[in-house]
Amino acid sequence: MNGTARLLENCGAVIFIAYTVPADAVARGYAPWLVEVDNPFFNAIPGTLHYANWRVTRSTGHTPPVWDWFDFQGLTTQEDLERVWFNPDLDRFRAEWLRLWGYGRGTAPEVLRHAYLLRPVGTPIAGRASGRLQLAGGTGTPPEGMAADMLFAVEGVLSKHFSGGEGQAPGWLRPASDGNPLGLDWLAVTYGDGPAPTPGDLALEAELAAAPDP
Repeated sequence: MNGTARLLENCGAVIFIAYTVPADAVARGYAPWLVEVDNPFFNAIPGTLHYANWRVTRSTGHTPPVWDWFDFQGLTTQEDLERVWFNPDLDRFRAEWLRLWGYGRGTAPEVLRHAYLLRPVGTPIAGRASGRLQLAGGTGTPPEGMAADMLFAVEGVLSKHFSGGEGQAPGWLRPASDGNPLGLDWLAVTYGDGPAPTPGDLALEAELAAAPDP
């Protein structure tokens, strides 16, 4: 990694992955599986600088999300996106994740059948990473003067071809302006317990389940 710390703030682009798992997943060992299997695997994918798993602990926004877990898959550069997203080993791993855990429902809603390409906006506040964060999101432009450690624009929508979506063909990545199931134009990350960013449509607290050693 050429000495670059494996932190979200150092990534040139980020894939945001929101999802659910079955109600009994934690009892069946989902959290240790993330630490021992999932997280090391994703962080070893060429082009991935930072991959972390987060569990939602509390939602206070206008619209509670249907998902209660999310991952940040930070890329070294945005040019790494296609080779990461269509890595054949990663495709096989994703299929195994679906077999082991699934989404805890018959048919996953559109928001879970896509992932979202985030573009960093402005300069992040370095050195704030911790085991807790607050995530805010909204439409339009972020509130003026909003305090956050990192701010991202939701730039693209990625089809999860491995769960029944489109394959590596035109349409696997589309601009968020062409239809965005996440329903958000921006996401803001603030580490720790506060102060929280000004709530938008989304406001939640989350705890870290697994992350790489920086």
